[in-house]
Amino acid sequence: MPAAGDVLQGRYELRSLIATGGMGEVWRAQDRVLGREVAAKVLKSEYTGDPVFLTRFRTEARLSAGLTHPNVAVLHDYGEVEPASPGGDRLVYLVMELVDGEPLSAVLRREGQLTPERTLELLGQVAAGLAAAHAAGIVHRDVKPANLLVRPDGVVKITDFGIAWSAANATVTRTGHVVGTAQYLAPELVQGRKATPAVDVYAWGTVAYECLAGRRPFDGPDPVEVAMRRVSETPAPLPADVPAPVRELVERTLATDPAGRVPDGAALVAAVADARTGRAPEPADERTATRVLPVVPAPQPATATLPVGPVAATAVAPVVPGPDDEEAEETDDRGPVRRLVVPVLVGLVATALVVTGLVLGSRDVPAPVAPAAAPATTAPVTSAAPRVTTTFVRVDPAAYVGRPVAEVHARLTGLDLTVALVAVERADVPAEQVLALAPIGEVPVGTTVTVTHAVAPPAPPPPAPAPPAAQTAGSGSDDEDRGKDKDKEKDGDRGRGRDEDDD
Repeated sequence: MPAAGDVLQGRYELRSLIATGGMGEVWRAQDRVLGREVAAKVLKSEYTGDPVFLTRFRTEARLSAGLTHPNVAVLHDYGEVEPASPGGDRLVYLVMELVDGEPLSAVLRREGQLTPERTLELLGQVAAGLAAAHAAGIVHRDVKPANLLVRPDGVVKITDFGIAWSAANATVTRTGHVVGTAQYLAPELVQGRKATPAVDVYAWGTVAYECLAGRRPFDGPDPVEVAMRRVSETPAPLPADVPAPVRELVERTLATDPAGRVPDGAALVAAVADARTGRAPEPADERTATRVLPVVPAPQPATATLPVGPVAATAVAPVVPGPDDEEAEETDDRGPVRRLVVPVLVGLVATALVVTGLVLGSRDVPAPVAPAAAPATTAPVTSAAPRVTTTFVRVDPAAYVGRPVAEVHARLTGLDLTVALVAVERADVPAEQVLALAPIGEVPVGTTVTVTHAVAPPAPPPPAPAPPAAQTAGSGSDDEDRGKDKDKEKDGDRGRGRDEDDD
């Protein structure tokens, strides 16, 4: 990694380290050509040889360059410097607008929690920045307080599009590589599903909850457990002094099912405006309640047509989770987890999601099925339904925990498993070391395995230079001492001269 005083491609002089993140370092730098201060983000050397991470970094440059909005940090330049000697490291960097402010995370550490008015004032700007990104087909995927910079004048800037996803560039996400910060990941990302604007809305809601309550909706030392709770539980209620329209907005943005949330940044801007004027968010339309059903909607109750009972429990969950939904989701957890092989009837048309990210399917068909309509291979009605042959592989945590995340990712994908990466800041273990996996044991091919790995926490700001030591009475500088020595030498010379004259 570079050091203070280094100059990137003869133009950007690195002055001081601002922060260290999971992918690189951010430096305060001086643009020698335009004579202005900028922020230079340098990719860590261990990633410059990794095509996946390097592609992601280039993606940040391309996507950010297309965004122009008052609430998005401006990208000025991008560069790659080939190693000066064989075996050296390639240097890859971005040059961005230097935001004179502090991250929202620092504000929350200092103040604990914010008033509803200030929360909406700050996060309304975040919603506006996300609206611009979503309109350009970009999903940020790592919205969190550390990536939201607050200037002294109150303007908020969204930074770090390094793991952003674009519909125009699916190559970064084809491997099922899911990156983000554990406490702010949307449930569907934990399950290895596609990133949509709704994941940014969920992260926005998590930040809003943290501002209003002084704590995250789900937190704990074990990120895998936190992720599982996010899929299966609803957050504790916000403080009673939070106005109802604000509370309802935050609850809606934190809906477990993305179909129940505010859909994107533009709609979020409108919802924030409504909450600030005291209006509750618009209820979801009728399609929202049925969009998540794992069966084709029909007049009869959903439970009458589902071959697996627990699936129906989550199928009827309303948009805003409540106590009844929590009980239903717990039932859903117990059912599919016990059954690793679910009967698959003819013409698979639906899926049931398990907390660990496993996706199993079952078809909605009337029961019983007339024997004449069944295929020749269908078992009699009184026997078990036909089963699909499933190949299992073993995920042994002893073989992966403690290993580099890149190695673990390659080994798991080699087993035809999908990998969802969750980064956790840890100072007590080496960066990129795998901490946990879920699920473990015998799992079907195609299962999403959540791999939690460590990243280095942000570096503390450099200490201020020590003031010069005070001079004590009778002491002087080195120059003064050298001057006194010279005076003594002159006096000695004069004395020797007088002695010679006397002779």
